[in-house]
Amino acid sequence: MKVLVIGGPIALLFIIWLWVERWHLLLPGTWPALKWLGFKRTLTGGLHGIWYGRHITSYINFLRVMSRACGPDGRFARWLENTYHGKVLTTELAQSIVSVEEDIPLQDLGIEVIPYTRARDIVIRAHPDIVVTQCGCKELHRREGHPCTACEPPYMTCILIGKPLTDFLLDHKPDASRRISREEALSLLKQFHARGLVHAAWFKDCIKDQFYVICNCCTCCCLGFETRSIGIRQIAPSGFVASVNEAACKGCETALPWCPFGAIEMVNGKSHVNKDACMGCGVCVTKCPEGARTLIPDVAKGLPLDVRKLCSGASFHHLLH
Repeated sequence: MKVLVIGGPIALLFIIWLWVERWHLLLPGTWPALKWLGFKRTLTGGLHGIWYGRHITSYINFLRVMSRACGPDGRFARWLENTYHGKVLTTELAQSIVSVEEDIPLQDLGIEVIPYTRARDIVIRAHPDIVVTQCGCKELHRREGHPCTACEPPYMTCILIGKPLTDFLLDHKPDASRRISREEALSLLKQFHARGLVHAAWFKDCIKDQFYVICNCCTCCCLGFETRSIGIRQIAPSGFVASVNEAACKGCETALPWCPFGAIEMVNGKSHVNKDACMGCGVCVTKCPEGARTLIPDVAKGLPLDVRKLCSGASFHHLLH
């Protein structure tokens, strides 16, 4: 009887493990990823990181259900904000991440850039290994009968950066991931921007509290937008805010429907920016046919995540101030 009691859970865990490993005992990318995480971190947080990497749609759905159930107040909201969050990027800043020419050593970005207490470190290798993969948020909505209005399946809009995570993802999601060149990554970022997607650098606790991916987020599907709508501050502003040259503005309203954050208002026939709502993504700038819109720094929105300044060798915070 004791053997059955003990053997049942062990057998279940073994079956789960085989499912995670796509019915192999150990895929090539698994051991390097576990070794990188370390034994303690694997036990305390890496296991849900493995779940995230193997079946992101169910993972995202779990967080979404919990967010709705718990609301903007309480421990879950604070945990989500601090352990899994994104920093809005302009296209230029997003492209700079995949264009680094020298290694960026691990460093804490600080509260001026990433205003959270955890998961705000960044380390990037020059000429990094890059994989584009399916967005779990968009795929989840498709399965629920609400396909993304900005993209078509298979929703390959997430750009993962750096080994061993790229190898792990390719092994565990081979049908929804592929390795790409730096040039292709730069081209994709331009395409995503043209579609009105918001670039965001995401940081996660179970990925050693580090940056790991540039997601290209839509307002209709992505978890960060959904949690923001219920008051969970999972996305940090870029550090910029849109500005309108009223003399050049023709009041055509072309850019108005493109703003992902609903920050454009028409006042006396002219376009105005609600600075409190604007996150500084820059989508509206390229949609204005008159060239009347620009992005300007806004210290109230924090500092930009500019890896070009990280590469300069000088103090990051000194350069940004």
